[in-house]
Amino acid sequence: MTAPHSSAADADVDSNRKLIWASVYRTLLQHAHPDARFNHDYMSFTPDFHGSATALDRLTTLPCYQSAAAILITPDNSLEQLRCRALKDGKKVLVATYRLRRGFVLLHPGRIAETKYEIAACLDGMEKPGIGRSVSLAQMRDEGLRVDMCVTGGLVFNAQGVTIWEGHNLFEIQWAMLQDLGVLHTQTPVVAVAHDCQVVDEMALGVEKVMPMREGEVQCDFVVTPDALHEIEGAVKPSNGVDFDAVDPEGVENIPPLQELRGIRMMEKIMQKEGFVSEKADEEGEGGEKMNEEEQMGIGIVEKLMQSYRA
Repeated sequence: MTAPHSSAADADVDSNRKLIWASVYRTLLQHAHPDARFNHDYMSFTPDFHGSATALDRLTTLPCYQSAAAILITPDNSLEQLRCRALKDGKKVLVATYRLRRGFVLLHPGRIAETKYEIAACLDGMEKPGIGRSVSLAQMRDEGLRVDMCVTGGLVFNAQGVTIWEGHNLFEIQWAMLQDLGVLHTQTPVVAVAHDCQVVDEMALGVEKVMPMREGEVQCDFVVTPDALHEIEGAVKPSNGVDFDAVDPEGVENIPPLQELRGIRMMEKIMQKEGFVSEKADEEGEGGEKMNEEEQMGIGIVEKLMQSYRA
């Protein structure tokens, strides 16, 4: 999503990450459950694994889980049972749709029949009528939604809470957008769930330890596996939201929430100029200030989004 790395050091880190993932992949095949559509194509999904129920039981003992009223849970196969458990525990669950193509879905336990919690926890079920509710970024902000905890799957982590190989869930993009609008904050705890073979010791593999150095990288506060709980002190998390100058334009094109956030930011710039300049121009005649191309784009994005909400 961001601009490519240019330094030799960055290239070395990326090379190490690839070597680590290649090593983990061979072992993960022995423990992961294949997906009905993607088989073992882990670039298309994050797999569930043997012992995941034990890992999730461990996670639910964490104080941050027990006190959370709303949890962001990524759309990973390994977290389906957690989404169901959270609903049973009376917690709101925010889930991104596959690669954010349809934005976010909010699961509210009080508005879903208990008999349908398992359907709601499933990616193919949560968007059915009467189950989850599609929510825009603006709706989350305006309704005062606050995410108290984030849970993410992934393909490779280390014991220091660094995501070495993320997979498909775009968690860091989700974090940046929600942090940008104040739906979560830099102190919001992040928990990773993985099989023990997915938590690596880089030194044992003969490569340098991977630290959270990439722009926008989110370090986890906990990494939970069937056999262990890794707690990380002082986890590093970005606090500057989305930098659209560094985002791949194709990414914005393919991710509607990024388009929405860009529109919101453009509209805020317009409002800082004492209201909609188009209205000001009408009042002042030809002498009014004309909108530039970026401002026109911002209004166009917001108008398009508002039409989709009314529909």
